[in-house]
Amino acid sequence: MESEASLLSELIFEILSRTSLETLEQCKSVSKDWKQIIYEPTFLPLHSQRTNSLFGYFFQTLNSSKYRSAFVSTAAGAIESTWPRNDDIEILASCDQGILICEREICRNKRFYACKPATSQWQALPNPKLRYQTKAVAVVVVRSQPLRYVVVRLYALGSQLHCEIFDSESWRWEKIDSAPPYGEIVINHSPSVTTAGRFVHWLTLEDNVLTLDAQKRRFRCSSLPGCLPKCRWTWPTLVEYEGELGFMCDVEEKDGSELEVWSNGKKKAVVNMREMALHHHHPVAVEFCSSNVVFIRSLEGGGFYNMQNRSFSKVEVPNDLRIPSQVFRFRSDTEIVDLKAGRYASQHKNIVGLSPH
Repeated sequence: MESEASLLSELIFEILSRTSLETLEQCKSVSKDWKQIIYEPTFLPLHSQRTNSLFGYFFQTLNSSKYRSAFVSTAAGAIESTWPRNDDIEILASCDQGILICEREICRNKRFYACKPATSQWQALPNPKLRYQTKAVAVVVVRSQPLRYVVVRLYALGSQLHCEIFDSESWRWEKIDSAPPYGEIVINHSPSVTTAGRFVHWLTLEDNVLTLDAQKRRFRCSSLPGCLPKCRWTWPTLVEYEGELGFMCDVEEKDGSELEVWSNGKKKAVVNMREMALHHHHPVAVEFCSSNVVFIRSLEGGGFYNMQNRSFSKVEVPNDLRIPSQVFRFRSDTEIVDLKAGRYASQHKNIVGLSPH
């Protein structure tokens, strides 16, 4: 029986490692066993290789009032050669379906763009109410075939956050009735985390989690998904851990610091940062790529640290981006898409090019 179960698991692994990104997201909810397979350390690299998909991170910094960014990965060449890293383009949001939302200022006028870096496609979007300061942006792919995505923008009027949503199907922005609790302020240097393809989460200055249900367009506020006494941890970060919302933080111990990840009130993983500091200057954990692999950035660059065998796969990071202001996770296939697919697609041409000019 054990050999049959093992053979079935290997067969499912082989099938899942060849499926599309869209189908893979759906497979996570089929069963606990399938989800466990998808988050095995060996699965992600093999899936990327077999499906010709990309996985990595966009590093972004602000130098001399200009934004610079670059894609870093163990196989960054496909994007690195075409990405306009010195064109003062600010990345606002990313998602696991290969879409970025960016903003560029031309002649003192700001403009929103949707882009798919893996295919060098750019599409100008209608601008939201930019007279109100943007506090946070997120993008959620609702459907892949035909493509439909929504862009969520939080902006502030005094101490009250408001939300407007752009829908690629209607091709317009709409202010929603639901609003975050009064006085909640999101930490805008930390990208949002999306779970279940519809729930967008932000960390607030009060160490709460602000969540938007992008489907029902309703907000709720909750405590962090952990149970550590607040006096024990520092540098909290929201992360996705095995498809669920997690809370990553530094915990001071007698013999140094550890990085802990909590989800659903349980401690899921521990990273010995003392050991990392022996080999890397000022290591910072960005997120967990799988159950036992964490992406680390440091003054030397970055890389993927496997906690099982303690191996480190280094990635090259440009010198001017080694102390980034933001790091965005990015995963994408290389299929051409219609960034303006939707109700008014026939009335507008899709812009395909190397940069948003």
